[in-house]
Amino acid sequence: MNDGINRLLNAREIARLNRLTLGSRFTVEGSLAGAHRSPLKGFSVEFADYRQYVAGDDLRHLDWRVYGKNERLYIRQYEEECNLRVYLLVDGSNSMAYSRGDGDSKYRHACRLAGALAYLTVHQQDSVGVTIFDSEIRANLPAKSGLEHLRVVANTLCDHQPERDTDVALTLHRLAEKLRRRALVVVFSDLFDDLERLRNALAHFRRRRHDVVVYHTLDKAEIEFPFRDIGNFLDLETGETLITNPREVRSAYQEAFADFLQGCQRICAGLDIEYVLAPTDRPVGAFIQEHMIRRRRAGR
Repeated sequence: MNDGINRLLNAREIARLNRLTLGSRFTVEGSLAGAHRSPLKGFSVEFADYRQYVAGDDLRHLDWRVYGKNERLYIRQYEEECNLRVYLLVDGSNSMAYSRGDGDSKYRHACRLAGALAYLTVHQQDSVGVTIFDSEIRANLPAKSGLEHLRVVANTLCDHQPERDTDVALTLHRLAEKLRRRALVVVFSDLFDDLERLRNALAHFRRRRHDVVVYHTLDKAEIEFPFRDIGNFLDLETGETLITNPREVRSAYQEAFADFLQGCQRICAGLDIEYVLAPTDRPVGAFIQEHMIRRRRAGR
């Protein structure tokens, strides 16, 4: 199906996700320790989904418009305020369009990872929001639950095309200012920005007591620099090109990129942020499964 989560994940990946749960350090801090939002028969809470009427249900919550269309009785289900909200912040800038070979671009890989976490969140009846950003916020879906919201989330991720430059740090500052309620915040980005500015932006989330995870989304070629032939190297952000011999610059490049990776890891460790290197050649289903197992063992 060319709609919703099926645009991001195949049936085997979804089946693997059905056995997993997504938690946060903050779900065990309050009186709702480990609980998720649950359907209520009330009117002071948020609408989530429909289910078929069974004898004994409160007739006030029958949806007569649905009955008028198919002559079947359905109850409108509601959800109480939950103790876990997940916000997925996806870098949709030009540099994320990079792909070497026939594999997914960094943006596509980030979308598939985000889609998997969105599916987990909705599957366990928690709420998920998604933001796509570059130097500005390009799409912003508030945190909700329900299958229809998951469909909108997946389609929004798929429909965006990276085409603008980025300012990761500045945009993350803006997003941190918007997210006032404590949540699990997951950032998907190549983090191509000044490291000190990046540290300050991520610290903004931690000052607001969010639980933060960074999925550092990179192509394997960016890490290893396997190129051999002299050629043009294009900066996807600025459009500038550089003619160079990879053999002459490989050692210096690999050293500089290793320093960059270590710098990102140090920033996250110093802020008590979970850092996850997410190369595009890793299968999404297995990768998410391994990460969720590590989080559970670490008490996250």
